[in-house]
Amino acid sequence: MNVAVISYFFLAGLGMYLLAYEIAKKQNAAFIASLVFMFNGMIHRFILNGHLNILESYALIPFVFLFAYRALHRKQWLGNSMIAAIFFSMMIYAGGMIFFLYTGLIIAAYMAWNIAGKDFGKRLVKTLFISLALAIFVFGLSALKLLPVLEFSGMSSRGSGVSYQEFIGNPISLSSLWGHLVSLAYNAGFSGAIGIVSSMLLLFGLLSFRKKIVVFSALLAVLSVLLASGTFVAEFLYKLPGFGQMRHIERALVMFVFAVPIIAAHGFNNLVSMIRSYNKNTREWAIFLVIGILLVVELVALQPLPASAD
Repeated sequence: MNVAVISYFFLAGLGMYLLAYEIAKKQNAAFIASLVFMFNGMIHRFILNGHLNILESYALIPFVFLFAYRALHRKQWLGNSMIAAIFFSMMIYAGGMIFFLYTGLIIAAYMAWNIAGKDFGKRLVKTLFISLALAIFVFGLSALKLLPVLEFSGMSSRGSGVSYQEFIGNPISLSSLWGHLVSLAYNAGFSGAIGIVSSMLLLFGLLSFRKKIVVFSALLAVLSVLLASGTFVAEFLYKLPGFGQMRHIERALVMFVFAVPIIAAHGFNNLVSMIRSYNKNTREWAIFLVIGILLVVELVALQPLPASAD
């Protein structure tokens, strides 16, 4: 069991590293992003404290987005779509339907976002083909488990859906966003906290507002907070297929902890550029070392380990 947990932690870091490197094009920035994705408040307060089984599907989210991103931005769209579908279907076999649905929402939102721009017609046609390929491959690869699950759900208490109050669960408070999104010491509610150092990198990353992926990630983070806090956006989500059978909307913060590392990777690059503009002799590896140590101390060393149980 310990080996499995360590393996999925490694996969989570590897997936975010590859995704951030694909987007930010810097190894150091990608490594910083992987640390944030591996050791945020959701990992410590939610997954390790009783929902260890969904760590498997959590670790696969960056892989799904990475190959969907490549499918949209490279010529080999069919092959990348197939690989994305493989990881997507693995989320179903891992038993993480919660994160499977939110990952689908992330992919759908990015596809819609990516259509805007030059060559709108070509983008639209390519996106439609990729969407169709993903749907066919995911259904075909996961049917062995997906069809029995859907049949069983129809016979279970969730067959007619859950009430809106059950769907909302225990939403986060907009007046306590510091605790829910930043402070790793906060334990009075659901957490997607990323820590102070990561939050500073997030702010530096927003300076790259001209990059579409940064704007998308920022909007995704905002959408995540609006959902997790049970606003009118959550009511709209409740009406979408699949989501009406879920409970506890606060878990939508998984989209926040996915989006922040991408922005933080750009934030690290911006921080390096700003420091080196004042002192050209400053080495990037020195900045990386300082930021890396601060992140490890804050995200790992200062976090309490899960309590053991007899």
